[in-house]
Amino acid sequence: MKRFRYFIKSLFPVVMVFILQIVAAIPTMLFFLFRASGDAKPALNELLASLLGLTSDMEYLQTLNLVYAILALLVFGTWYYKIFVKPFRHRRKKHPSGYSFHTITSMFFLGIGLQYVTTMLTDAIGALRPDLITAYHAQMSSQGYDDLSLLLLVYSVILAPVIEETVFRGLVFRYARHAMPFWFANILQAALFGFVHMNLVQGIYAFAMGLFLGWVCRRGHGIKYSIPVHIVFNIIGCFFSGLIQISLTLSYPLFAGLGIMLTIFALWLFYTDFQTADF
Repeated sequence: MKRFRYFIKSLFPVVMVFILQIVAAIPTMLFFLFRASGDAKPALNELLASLLGLTSDMEYLQTLNLVYAILALLVFGTWYYKIFVKPFRHRRKKHPSGYSFHTITSMFFLGIGLQYVTTMLTDAIGALRPDLITAYHAQMSSQGYDDLSLLLLVYSVILAPVIEETVFRGLVFRYARHAMPFWFANILQAALFGFVHMNLVQGIYAFAMGLFLGWVCRRGHGIKYSIPVHIVFNIIGCFFSGLIQISLTLSYPLFAGLGIMLTIFALWLFYTDFQTADF
């Protein structure tokens, strides 16, 4: 019965994600309705839009992302701190807690390697179902990823990784570990991580990425290492995804193999810094 209760608790953060998205939409919609109905001060709005890189089509969506991010950081950050950080902060640590040169190198290499892994996975989906890739690119374009604004950049590179690691590797995974063995808990959190993206292609590669990040979280005894890996991954995706594609175009077998080898090497580096995994 206790294990079942922890399993149910592991689902609560995902439910809360959708609730917060709805809650964030209410003030955002009210703000835009109020602005549209009153004196909108066009000059000021145009200046803000220019500074933030917003367009009329993207402004609402990206403002909604920002409102959601603020709510999510407050709710999930407090939740994670009070349940999984504060009760154990005075406990003597039996494992490294800093960032060694090997650890920093492994996080950087793993972020790059995972970009190759997920790109190859996306290419495989495209070979089997080109229509899914077309729909995926259309969705990414509609969200503004063809021309990144400042708001979208901050959300994608910093806010989203912190929130997603706190929710899935911080809360879902930790609760699930009380209910089931590591790999079952890891698969559960990765599957839920893929599910919330609400897009089959993105969901599949998010699931694969979630498995790696769950392992990092276990070896590192928390999310302080999975967050930087996620940030590096998103930075590569936002700024250097074209270079990944170009390298694979030059020689797919060579660079695909190098990407896999880089991922394995990064995992080995991380593993050697954390010889115990009782998380």
